Amino acid sequence: MNASLFRALKLVPGVRFIAGTEDALHRHGLGVQITSGTGFPIRRTLVLDPKTYAYLGYRQQWHGAKDFTFVFARKVSGVVDHPGERPR
Repeated sequence: MNASLFRALKLVPGVRFIAGTEDALHRHGLGVQITSGTGFPIRRTLVLDPKTYAYLGYRQQWHGAKDFTFVFARKVSGVVDHPGERPR
């Protein structure tokens, strides 16, 4: 399914793939980026593990009168049996 997803993303106008994109934990991954807006564009980038394509984090950059960058990272993930439980 990953290969099909990437082939489909390549068809979306404006989507770029950027190697070496960094998440908030300074892990390097594959960035899947799209820019929206015209006057003050917002660049949104998903950061994926370059081997497994697992979601590592997210970057959002806004360029306007001032530049802002928000960076997020997922440290752990897991499966739980019930809502409200936390993965071990």
